[in-house]
Amino acid sequence: MTTISKVLISLSLSGALSYAENLTGKLLDSTCYDSHQSSASTTSTQTAKSRENLAKTCAPTASTTTFVLLSSKGTAYKLDSEGNTKAAAAIQNGSMKPDKDGDMHASISGTVQGDSVKLDSIHGRGEHNK
Repeated sequence: MTTISKVLISLSLSGALSYAENLTGKLLDSTCYDSHQSSASTTSTQTAKSRENLAKTCAPTASTTTFVLLSSKGTAYKLDSEGNTKAAAAIQNGSMKPDKDGDMHASISGTVQGDSVKLDSIHGRGEHNK
């Protein structure tokens, strides 16, 4: 097999394994989220109501530096360091704002790596319908 063929096969396989995913959910302060998760029972499951309360308690502010995206199914994805920087900048420049309930809805694109996301982009979703 020629060297060019090997390179092309390697690139096509790596491209298939690391594709960007689009995720939506509520952006939370990661430090607050972690402290609430560690104090919660590991056997309890999150209900929609408990996730809603958590979103209000751990809503990010302009001084938040680490973030987590909480999906509607309760899956939490921590943002990588570059993603944290992008999210903080979006909040500080006003492109991401809380809705009337105080929730910070976000759409992100990135590569999921376990329970974290290597963020490519982040956008606010604006108002939500209940």
